[in-house]
Amino acid sequence: MCLSAFVANTVMEEIGKVIKTDKNKATVLIENPQSCDSCEFANFCRIDKKGREITCWNHKGAKKGDIVLLYTSSKNFFIATALNFILPLLILIAGVILGKKIFKTDLAGFAAGMGITAIYFIVFLFIDKKTLKKGTLLPEIEKIIKKRK
Repeated sequence: MCLSAFVANTVMEEIGKVIKTDKNKATVLIENPQSCDSCEFANFCRIDKKGREITCWNHKGAKKGDIVLLYTSSKNFFIATALNFILPLLILIAGVILGKKIFKTDLAGFAAGMGITAIYFIVFLFIDKKTLKKGTLLPEIEKIIKKRK
């Protein structure tokens, strides 16, 4: 299977509880499933013991306490993955190689790689805030599974 076919068929869906609404957006708490307890990478995606809070589009009119199904398109999922994981790794590697070529020592190469990666994350914070305001990569509430009582 080619990568484009894999990307086209990949969708992220999560079930969570709406904990806050604001205009056409909602904050949804996604509880950590039990399978997270045995996952070695769980520390990378957990925010705290309760779960992850995700801001999303609320075009379905969900209210606080509703159980909802979140949907993220494959395109948005892979863009977010690239911005958060792949691009910083490539920047780190390029910085180390460039630093080593320029300064001729491993330590300087390492320092250059870390410095350039740190600059990327600082710039990324501002880009992330703008993206969050615009809602470009936000997941959306696909449907309300259970209304609050």
